[in-house]
Amino acid sequence: MKVSVNHHVGLRVADIERAARFYIDALGGRWETAPMLYEGPDAEMIMGGTPGARFKVCHIGFDEGVIELFEFLEPLAPSGPISDHAGKIIHFAFEVDDVGEALKRIEDAGGRRYWPEVRKMDLGFEVVYATDLDGNVLEIIDIPMPDLIERLIEADPANRPRP
Repeated sequence: MKVSVNHHVGLRVADIERAARFYIDALGGRWETAPMLYEGPDAEMIMGGTPGARFKVCHIGFDEGVIELFEFLEPLAPSGPISDHAGKIIHFAFEVDDVGEALKRIEDAGGRRYWPEVRKMDLGFEVVYATDLDGNVLEIIDIPMPDLIERLIEADPANRPRP
C-alpha cells in the first residue's frame, strides 16, 4: 500500500478570502479551487453530525502539496490563535529555497514571527517559525526531509529508526 503524507493540510481560518490571499502572496500559492459553500446534510456529516453546520472550503496549491482552508459559518466558533500547547497540530512545514526571504514575504503579507530570528542550525540548515493571519504556526525550512533525516542520524546514530 502506497501512503503519502504530502496530500493536504486543512486549516481553520476566520476569513477564507483573506487567508487565501496570504498564502498566495507570502508563499507563492495559487488557487486550485474557489471557495465552495457546504451546507445541509453533507456539511453536517463532514463535521461529525453537527446540526446546521455551514462552511466554506477552498484549496491553495504550491509546487508540492495543497492546503485546504475552512471558514466556518455555522456554528460560529472562535478562530483566533490557538496556544501551541492546546492545538492538535503544533505546526506544519514549508520547504523553501531562502528562509529569510520567505519570512520577509510572510511578514509583508501580515504574518508574524513566532521565533525572534531565523535559526542557523548546527546540522547545516536554516529554519524559523512564523504564524499566518489566523495564528496557525508555519515552519519555514530550507532542507528536504530526506536530507534532514540523514543529517540527524549522522549526528547521532541513536537516532536510527527502530527495526
